[in-house]
Amino acid sequence: MKRILNLLLLLMAMTSSTFAATDDIGLYVKDIIIGWNGGGGTKDVEHNAFSYNQYAENYWDIHDLSTNVYDRVEFAFAQAVNYDNINVVATYSDGSATETKITKGATNHTVNFDANKTLVKIAITIGWDGPSGSTTIYFNSIVIRAKDSTGVVGTMPVGSPKLGKGMANPLLDFHYIADPTAIEYDGRLYVYGTNDHQQYEAGTPTNTYEAIKSLVVISTDDMVNWTYHGLIDVKSVAPWIMASWAPSIISQPQADGSTLFSLYFSNSGTGSGVIQATSPLGPWTSPLNANLTDGFDPGAVVDDNGDAWLAYGNGEGKIVKLGADLHSIAAGPVLPPTPYHFEANELNFINGTYVYTYNNDWSNHEPWNYGGEKPTGCSMVYFTSKTPLDANSWTYGGNYFKNPGENGMNYGNNHTHLHKYQGKWYLFYQANNLEASIGTNGGFRSIYVDEIEVDETNVIIKECKPTFTGVSAIKTLNPYAVQYASTAAATLGIVHEQAEGQGHTVAKVGTPNLTAPVPTEGIIEVRNVEFTGTANTLKCLLKGNGSVTLRLDDKDGTDIATVSSTGDSWQTLHSSLFTLNSGTHTVYFVLKGDVQFDKWVMGDASLTSINAMVEGQRSKVEGQYYDLQGHRVSSPTKGLYIVNGKKYIVK
Repeated sequence: MKRILNLLLLLMAMTSSTFAATDDIGLYVKDIIIGWNGGGGTKDVEHNAFSYNQYAENYWDIHDLSTNVYDRVEFAFAQAVNYDNINVVATYSDGSATETKITKGATNHTVNFDANKTLVKIAITIGWDGPSGSTTIYFNSIVIRAKDSTGVVGTMPVGSPKLGKGMANPLLDFHYIADPTAIEYDGRLYVYGTNDHQQYEAGTPTNTYEAIKSLVVISTDDMVNWTYHGLIDVKSVAPWIMASWAPSIISQPQADGSTLFSLYFSNSGTGSGVIQATSPLGPWTSPLNANLTDGFDPGAVVDDNGDAWLAYGNGEGKIVKLGADLHSIAAGPVLPPTPYHFEANELNFINGTYVYTYNNDWSNHEPWNYGGEKPTGCSMVYFTSKTPLDANSWTYGGNYFKNPGENGMNYGNNHTHLHKYQGKWYLFYQANNLEASIGTNGGFRSIYVDEIEVDETNVIIKECKPTFTGVSAIKTLNPYAVQYASTAAATLGIVHEQAEGQGHTVAKVGTPNLTAPVPTEGIIEVRNVEFTGTANTLKCLLKGNGSVTLRLDDKDGTDIATVSSTGDSWQTLHSSLFTLNSGTHTVYFVLKGDVQFDKWVMGDASLTSINAMVEGQRSKVEGQYYDLQGHRVSSPTKGLYIVNGKKYIVK
């Protein structure tokens, strides 16, 4: 009872406090990240206990805490620790660590951090000299103490696994999104996913999916900086649905010169619906008032003949040929072999071959009579065929993506999207590791991406292993073309608000955590920004009372320029003069106050408006040419271009 009362007091303090740098931080069993292939231990949240296994790594993910502000962690145990050689390890950002041993019989333990360090992880481990088998520790409280403690225990502040760290995964660090699909249009790659954040915002402690009735859209042209386009409100487009999960998108050119985009989705477990648009960002319409299929998790593809196909299923996979309108069924369904089928259907078309991928179940997959190596539990497998409506033509290809939990991430359901973009193959997938940064533990997922090797000649998909590092940029970003503030590689203390126009959002200071206090500032990180000439002015489209400050290469570095805003209307505002020379840099924008940030551009002070069309020199000049969309142009023809930060007309 004492343990429960102490825990309740800690939770009450946590929920009633306003977090400040002098507040202490409470850690909880529910937030422990289980390492070593999921065999590292077992959480018992009800009794505030954790069972540790020998050699396993179980830890709290701490977000860049300065040990000059937080100097120690204090453990209070509800039962004496009756084991020898239980270690507590505090790890810092430079790779060094402070390690101490809990004395047998201890009811309290303190670890004092090294000064002038940045804390990133706190772990309790059992080494070779510790007890064998499972060891259970019961906690009253775990608190990181501030040097100038107020005595108030707050929650762990929201962090980012990417900001200032060079990591590219997950794609978003401020919004939960799962079940990826993607399509290329006009040189950009658009990625869509299940809006897990809607379920989180419904106030449920665990992700039970029933509140999800919207989809998320993001896009990129460099694979590192992602533009957050916001939500597709599927419920308002198709009021008849129960839910919208696991989208899949294809497009077809139309006779009138337009492009028809068809976005398929799981309508809860009842079947699959479809919405359509003539732009990847909408507006969307619902061509049907009912499900298109009776199975969920649809996966669509268009082959080289222009024919569209759809896979779906629950417990067994099915494939149909779609009609020309992309919302009717022309042939099928057929049932290809889908042993131990679970969910996450997808189709690809590679070198004249149809590739059907899906997620298998959690069983041991015995017996396995399909050739090749038996797949592991809840992993992604693929089958191939030249004739998709011939069920007997499908052959097993392999196990190309094991559950992320088998490769150092958290265990969870598995869903992938295989996509070739700008000559490289990528695998988009999901994991719930972002939860530790936002401060939840309910199975809310995020999308990740890594490169994957695909033998197109023989249609063989090699195994891909997930990483936190992710992929590298495939191009630089042009600061002399107008950029959206919703385009970022990483953020902290930033949320986005839907604005006027399809797929248009603006950035402002905020937190994705429902119970955390609003921070005093937010940071937007934009990577691989290539300055090809001198820039001396930052122009921003702003609204509200606050400011945007520019920093270069170091989020905590020197302020280079500040643009201030007042008033309730959108204004193009500019900074005082500064000097930035050529080179590729990481750009940071620091937002303060109640300001909304829409667009930005670097350039010459003579440009008076962010959308100005200033006529410059009327002949070719030396330097790298960019079009107004920021694409580098090697051989410019007649038109308007940006060269060395200035706009020029080439004629």
